Amino acid sequence: MLPRTPAFRSLFSDCRFAFRQLHRAPSFAVVAILTLALGIGANTAIFSVVNAVLLRALPFSNPSELALISERSTFFDFPYMNLSLADIADLRSARSFSGIAITEDLPRELSSAGNPRRLQSTAVSQEFFPLLGLRPLQGRVFASTDMQPGTRSVLLSESLWRKDFGADASVVGKPVTLDGQTFTIIGVMPAVPPLGFETDSELWTAFIPTPEQLADRSRHDYSVVARLRPHTSLGRAQSDLDIISSRLATSYPDTDKGWNIHVTSLRQYLLGDAQTPLVILFSAVGFVLLIACANVSNLFLARGLARRREFGIRSALGASRWVLIRQLATEALLIALIGGACAFAVSALTLHGLRSILPPDLPRIGEIHIDTSVAWFTVAASLFAVLLAGLAPAVISTRGSLSDAARQDSLSVGTSSSSNFLRQFLVVAEIAVATVLLIGATLDFRSFTQLLRQDLGFRPDHVLTVRLDFPTFRFATAEPAIAYVQQVQQALRSTPGVTAASAGLVFPMSDEVAETTFATDATMADPQHAQQSAMGNRVAPDFFQTLGIPLLRGRDFTVDDAKGKGPVFIVNETLARKYFGTVDAIGKRLASEFVSGRPVWGEIIGVVGDVRGSDHLDSRDSPKPQVYAPFFQSQRIFGVYMLVRSAGDPRALIPAIQDRIWSVNRNQPITAIATLNGRIAQVNVSPRSQTVLLGIFAAFGFLLALVGVYGVMSYLVSLQTREIGIRMALGAIPLQILGRVLIRGTKLALTGVVIGTLCGFLLSRFMSSLLFAISPTDPLTYIGVSVFLLCVTVSAAFVPARRAARVDPIIALRYE
Repeated sequence: MLPRTPAFRSLFSDCRFAFRQLHRAPSFAVVAILTLALGIGANTAIFSVVNAVLLRALPFSNPSELALISERSTFFDFPYMNLSLADIADLRSARSFSGIAITEDLPRELSSAGNPRRLQSTAVSQEFFPLLGLRPLQGRVFASTDMQPGTRSVLLSESLWRKDFGADASVVGKPVTLDGQTFTIIGVMPAVPPLGFETDSELWTAFIPTPEQLADRSRHDYSVVARLRPHTSLGRAQSDLDIISSRLATSYPDTDKGWNIHVTSLRQYLLGDAQTPLVILFSAVGFVLLIACANVSNLFLARGLARRREFGIRSALGASRWVLIRQLATEALLIALIGGACAFAVSALTLHGLRSILPPDLPRIGEIHIDTSVAWFTVAASLFAVLLAGLAPAVISTRGSLSDAARQDSLSVGTSSSSNFLRQFLVVAEIAVATVLLIGATLDFRSFTQLLRQDLGFRPDHVLTVRLDFPTFRFATAEPAIAYVQQVQQALRSTPGVTAASAGLVFPMSDEVAETTFATDATMADPQHAQQSAMGNRVAPDFFQTLGIPLLRGRDFTVDDAKGKGPVFIVNETLARKYFGTVDAIGKRLASEFVSGRPVWGEIIGVVGDVRGSDHLDSRDSPKPQVYAPFFQSQRIFGVYMLVRSAGDPRALIPAIQDRIWSVNRNQPITAIATLNGRIAQVNVSPRSQTVLLGIFAAFGFLLALVGVYGVMSYLVSLQTREIGIRMALGAIPLQILGRVLIRGTKLALTGVVIGTLCGFLLSRFMSSLLFAISPTDPLTYIGVSVFLLCVTVSAAFVPARRAARVDPIIALRYE
């Protein structure tokens, strides 16, 4: 039963009256509701993304305590490098951590019906799943009995369990063949949203290191996840690690000098790259909502001032100013709530479009949906819209003498200085916000075009890449792997449509990035800089020809550059100029291996052009030094990329290429088949989606601002109709009237553009990390956006100005 208190009856009466008023003005109601629905809906959609990716807690127990322990090296340029097992053993003395788990990326080959498949697999220590707080869906996790040498236990992911084992609950305890060996399934782990973390694996095996691995401090192959003790800060943990790093560098200078252990929250590590773009997008769509609220506020103000006579009559009949304000606020609340309800439909449509635009590797993209927290955000945004769009017009519409308003016409009541000031202030604010949006979108667009135009140093068209892995159970040493690659290379070269074929451990745009240390005669003369770092690669003959990398000096590798022969190298132009002072470095000495601290010298036989890879595709830095060594001199090979250049579309050759590879070895798994152009598109997907979204929101805000300018100028012209008629009756010509109105519109536009440019100058600095080859204070962008906005907004004011210049003086003098 509904309450019958006076407050409720008053609220019910206000709502009923508000419904009647909106029913009498359907155009006003529809425009206001749609404007708010679009603004709130866009905000709701972006908030859904921000909530899923940034705000929602990681799917682990007490995720704020989880951290990643990694290393940085003065030799290499990676922020998160792995540790050696010997160094990890020293970490256990740190009092800041309640637990430490070790993981190693270790892909496995699953033997089943048909061709073998290479699966994403991780070897984990016994502490891994308990440390994360993850419980198995079936069976159990690893125990101490699974960590004994010779024991082979495996945990399946839920997706692999359902796909390959039909979600059979009795699978626990059954055998499965991995890398040619029989493993026992001990459990199934539940699905965890993709995070770019070890929990993304398709299966997990027990991490059982050998005594050699435990003692080797130079082998930095292992990742460490840790849990902080309760109430322990990252700063305190880092202090403990700094002490350990210093002690290791002193005790083991040959392997630990120049290496520093550092700790990062797991959340920061997993979501770091996604935070800044999403925050910028959320800010941009927030600006759109501000512009929408400004437009609706102008609508409420115009409607409130037009009803001043009504308010005067109601005031004369005993209604207080508070009652009138409450009535207008109720109408605004009703508009906002209906707009918020419609915003759910808008956000659902927007989310559907966002899923096709957002990068597919965005963490937890599958969790993006409208849930309870998103619904509460929509309610909050609706209430915010009420406060911003409804209250100020309500206060202004009811101020002054309402009894005098009952005797005035509708035009004169709308000419108060406060109402006109608010209108003009809102227009200036809209233009300023639109200016900020357009500056950000233009900077991002120009950055993206610069990214696409940069010289990669190679020709990615018509090139196909194929990944071949060489597990130790099939290729125990490097010799059979090298022989296999030679056979595959010959088979691919004889394939119709193939113009060149080669191989490399990595290649530009590959997911892997390799670095190496090297020395020259000059660096060895300086003990402080004896070893330098460079990008490293081992490549087969014709690698540079296949990728279209120019050979500037010397020769390419040949089959004669094999094991047992003297080391030879090809370097890029940057390394040659930086360390030898000339691109003609043929015959110079270089060492990339060191035995007991002594360099193993080799000869530079060629110099090639610089190339850009995915690791620094969007970097402002110049190309890095790079050292290429012969693939056929490799001491150990775990995998290789076959590169194939075709005369036509390389995708049409995929079946033939697969058949050629399997003709050499039918059991060889083939993975990562892609075109180089496709890989470049994947690398560019994040900046592309960011550019598209910023452009859409900026365009939307810009159009709303234009609507606001046009509406205000039209309203001001209607208020001045009588004045214009008098001026024209006294001899003013239409051109003077046109100029007068345009000057007023230009002042508003110029003020908004100047304020927006200053704000854009301050805010665009937050985009600096996302921009490539362009400054966040690029003058061309600021001048271009300012001139464009000024011209367009003045053009929006031209229509009402032209209408004012055509006013008939006789009609204007009789106008209400």
